[in-house]
Amino acid sequence: MFSIYRIICGLCIITVLVFGCDTFYRQENKTVIVVGSRHVTADELKRDMLYVSAGIDVRHRNHKQVRERLVDQLIDHYLIMEYGKKNNITLSEKEIQVAFDGISKGYTEDAFQDALLRGYIDLEQWKDRLKEQLLVNKIIGNISEKILLPSYKEIKLYYKENHDEFRFPKMVEFRQIVTKTKEEARNLLKRLKNGEEMSSLAEKYSIAPEAEKGGKVGWVEHGSLDASMEKVLFSLPVGRESSVIKTPYGYHIFEVLAIRSEGVKALRDVITEIESKILGKRREMACKKWLEGLRRSIAVKINKELLNSMELS
Repeated sequence: MFSIYRIICGLCIITVLVFGCDTFYRQENKTVIVVGSRHVTADELKRDMLYVSAGIDVRHRNHKQVRERLVDQLIDHYLIMEYGKKNNITLSEKEIQVAFDGISKGYTEDAFQDALLRGYIDLEQWKDRLKEQLLVNKIIGNISEKILLPSYKEIKLYYKENHDEFRFPKMVEFRQIVTKTKEEARNLLKRLKNGEEMSSLAEKYSIAPEAEKGGKVGWVEHGSLDASMEKVLFSLPVGRESSVIKTPYGYHIFEVLAIRSEGVKALRDVITEIESKILGKRREMACKKWLEGLRRSIAVKINKELLNSMELS
């Protein structure tokens, strides 16, 4: 539930206040963190920490720095939820249902339940986390919607100052026939030499996935293929078939359809990409400043003694 927020906002350091009164430590519900009106119990915090630390090795979860980072991340999450509560930002049932349908699409009901169980979470827990994720996204979206799109002048300047980002290596577009045996490939090569079309033979005999497209693979960059393939493809003239080439995938016959020399993408081809980069940075900065404001306006209190006694298994 916190992954999108983490990408946009990053991990931030929170200044927290520790309760000084004994009543805090004696609460029956074992409140460990208070963010505004939200009281987070030790059980709830542990559950959330285990959820966001799912990708962290169990042996490292209780390391001090890891725990502090998780708590900071969760406090940011609670601050955003508290802001949404104060400003009456909610989700409609339609928004929730559309998101649920989109995620569960392609699963049978049993398969979806099985996928959840393999992640050690039941359907209701998953739905609750989905709702929180959607709400966090909506809140941040409301904050980000006033950010101005970069002008063409800004995009052009970014392109000029970051030219290396848009370089591309030498590329080839090719067609291939792949067979299981060398004998099959040799027989097909003879038929090619006798004038048969490679696309027709590829469609009928090739075992590669692109066979249905007449063996056409499309554009590939230098350095992206197995060395046994690249050596041939990047030395073969356009329009000429190769000899039979053995690779880890079988026996190949290649035909290079076109060659594109290395170079730099034109500005017109990367405008959308640059716009997204600039906008992403602006959103990140806006979110960071907004969170700093939340920390000043919403009280955060931590029972450090109780927090330090918690163990994440």
